[in-house]
Amino acid sequence: MSDTLHAPVVGVIPVGAEPVALATDGNDRIFVTNSGDNTVSVINPATATVTKTVQVGIAPQSVAVDPQFGGYVANGGGATVSVIDHANTVTTTIGTGPVPPVPPADTTRVAVDHFASRAYATLRAADRIAVIHTSGTPPHLQGFIDVPRPLGIALHPFKHRLYVTQPDFDTVSVLAPKTGEFPVTIPVGQRPTGIAIDHTRGRVYVANSASHTVSVIDTASGGVLDVDVLAPPVAVALDPQGNAYVGHADGTLRIIDAATHGVTAGVTVGSGAVAGLVYEPFHKRVYAADSADDTVSVFDLTGG
Repeated sequence: MSDTLHAPVVGVIPVGAEPVALATDGNDRIFVTNSGDNTVSVINPATATVTKTVQVGIAPQSVAVDPQFGGYVANGGGATVSVIDHANTVTTTIGTGPVPPVPPADTTRVAVDHFASRAYATLRAADRIAVIHTSGTPPHLQGFIDVPRPLGIALHPFKHRLYVTQPDFDTVSVLAPKTGEFPVTIPVGQRPTGIAIDHTRGRVYVANSASHTVSVIDTASGGVLDVDVLAPPVAVALDPQGNAYVGHADGTLRIIDAATHGVTAGVTVGSGAVAGLVYEPFHKRVYAADSADDTVSVFDLTGG
């Protein structure tokens, strides 16, 4: 383990209540889902300010961006997906199943496959994944894939494969969406939640929230390396060099080095869990959701 994290905090941005997930369009928008007040904050990374607050569905838990068709927000409480266009307006709300009586936590995530014109929303309570046709006018529900207790989801953009965490079973399932088949189910650590894929290096990083490990899956062999990250991880994001940024339940952030799998010492982000992370490529910064403080912290990877 190295002795420091070389990524100083350069800003703290107030957002909505209980931010839990982030995504970027790689250009001029970072989306933050605020699960406590049913909104999405839109951050301009050039100014590190919120430019708009968008009302979405009940308890938004995840967001993914299609460069052509906009942002897709998975709402856990209303069993819906909200579609946000380039004007930061909700244009469509897509129902994905029966509405739960109480908005549950950790029940849905979303990923977008631009080249296949699909979005996938996990529905943990319903044991399935909703398939949304993104290039339709308007985008619409296309069907479902049966998957036991799915939560976190990451997409290989060229092989069109989904990697899905199943915290109830301590596994990650690899899914071929066109057929609905499971080529393989991979044991990982305890209660895997957050997941991210490095398709360039053939790795999938899995945050095991009931242990102190991040499982690194080799996509070619299916082999698993468990990296001790010293505290329970809940979220993970990657930069273009393959370094993994790990958010912890105790409010700290650590980095796993892509070459050595060495882990930095933790830096405190907020008073609650670092529930979501995203790497913003143009300014080379990491944005971390401080769920208990209603803020997003900004880390400068260039050294400030």
